[in-house]
Amino acid sequence: MSDDLMESKAALEPFPYHKMLRDHLKSRKKTWQWFKDEKVKTQQIESFKKELLKNTYRLDTDSHRNLYQMAQDICVDLNIDAQVTLYQENNSLQLNASISVIDQEAHIVFSGNILQLLDEKQLKALLAHELSHYLFYKLEDGEYEITQRIILALANDSRSEDSIIETARIFQLYLELFCDAGAFKSCREHYTVIQMLIKLNTGLSEVNAQSYLNQAKEIINQDDEATNQQTHPESYIRSIALDLKARNSREYHEELHKLIEGKWDVNSLDIFEQEKTRALSRDFIQIILRPQWMNSSAVLNLAQQFFTDFAREKEVDTTKLLERLKHTTPSTKSYLSYVLLDFARIDSELEKLPIAHTLEIAELLGLIEEYERVLRKELKLSVRSFKDLKQEAMTDLSNVNENQDNSIYDNE
Repeated sequence: MSDDLMESKAALEPFPYHKMLRDHLKSRKKTWQWFKDEKVKTQQIESFKKELLKNTYRLDTDSHRNLYQMAQDICVDLNIDAQVTLYQENNSLQLNASISVIDQEAHIVFSGNILQLLDEKQLKALLAHELSHYLFYKLEDGEYEITQRIILALANDSRSEDSIIETARIFQLYLELFCDAGAFKSCREHYTVIQMLIKLNTGLSEVNAQSYLNQAKEIINQDDEATNQQTHPESYIRSIALDLKARNSREYHEELHKLIEGKWDVNSLDIFEQEKTRALSRDFIQIILRPQWMNSSAVLNLAQQFFTDFAREKEVDTTKLLERLKHTTPSTKSYLSYVLLDFARIDSELEKLPIAHTLEIAELLGLIEEYERVLRKELKLSVRSFKDLKQEAMTDLSNVNENQDNSIYDNE
């Protein structure tokens, strides 16, 4: 049996991110229960169906028998009980398809000349992608549909923090990859799904999936930035994801984490990364305060401005921080460098010692280039002046009699 066929028969699972967010929101019991109990009202359903009929042509089962049979076959493949109705949108040139789910009903709308552009296999891939949205909503008693409604409602609230908006974005991006995996599961080979994606994005009638996959890999090799899309990852990312899925790659989730969530970036934190960043920032400050002589009133007051409950700990494991700093953005390195600068300058009575100490920390954590740039900029120093300051500071630090408990290198 081919790898494609073996992988396509595997159970379709939500991504770990979906499960993590589901569990997080379920822990907020009142909010979860409110959304769980909220039902779509009859008048809302009637209004939706009226607008749908006004703006589309409903495809009847007699003239589009093959499409409806295809949809039934997909429902069997995905083990769902959807009652599918198909529509063609009026006066639309954009190539697209969408699905609306009401209880067991799945209303799928085609836009543009999709029905003419895609061949039969590619149409099945498209239908399977859309019906995978239905599957996602029905998994585990509808818990992922509830999760989606909650996070989108929060993200659309003007009072929400950026981390909520980022969380909703990542949730949606992974959802599209889930649905692509559903299309692969139904079609049983990933090239057809890739061809469907390329055609919808380019409008070309003839495309080569392997050629585009090679192009996608070339992009990944040259650019390690994650997607910045809001709802749908770029086609090259979706193609890479399908290829990894088809090959049953052990790095599937790890590679997609890089492409969807990306590096540690303080400017685009979701709710989970926000909490991790708080914890790592606390550890970072603990490292700065490791020497006893750094624990002046001014320094401790500054630490408590970052964390009101801050308390100095004797032991700090730098392993997690070092690991995260291997996969970080320039903005995060800049943030950490300015934290170092704040502590280096807060207590003038300590003179040049904190500068030397924070330079050592920057060296230890691979931040030295960025931190030296920040120091020179903020202290308005020439290359020569900075070199002299650094030498004087290091000399002063070497003269400080620290015991081993104060060393920032203990955990190395």
